[in-house]
Amino acid sequence: MQISKTLFAAAVAATASSAAPLEARDADWIIRGVSRACDGQDSSCTWTFSVDNQLSAPTACTYVVKASGGQPASRSSGGPVTCGNYRVTSGWSGQFVVGFTTFAVFDTTKNLIAYPAYNDDEIAAGNVADKPFHVEAPKY
Repeated sequence: MQISKTLFAAAVAATASSAAPLEARDADWIIRGVSRACDGQDSSCTWTFSVDNQLSAPTACTYVVKASGGQPASRSSGGPVTCGNYRVTSGWSGQFVVGFTTFAVFDTTKNLIAYPAYNDDEIAAGNVADKPFHVEAPKY
C-alpha cells in the first residue's frame, strides 16, 4: 500500500511539472447598467446596457426585442443588433424554475464572444448588478 501511495505521489508531481503553460486570454467583459423596460402589452421590450471589455471605453447598447412565436416580448428571442463592434443576439429559456435570458455578445473585430445571462426575477426587480462574463474565441 505504501508503494502505491509513493508511486501515485511521484506521478502527480511529474504531471504537475510537465503541464503546458496556460495561454493568456483577454480580460472578462463586464456588462454594466443592465435594464429592461417592456410596454404594457409585453409586445416590445427595450434592453439597455454597456459592454465593458476593460481595454477601451464601454460601448453602449440599446436592444429591442419584439414578441414572436406566440410568446410575449419578455420571453422572445431577439437580434441581431449592432452596438459598436459588437453583434448582439438573445434567447429566453424557461427550462428551469425561473426563466432566464442569455445574450450572445460577439466582438466582430477581435472574434471574441461572451454569453451574459440574467434570470427573470433579477431583471423584473430592476436590481441587476454589473457582472463579469468569461470571453472566449469561437472554434470554427
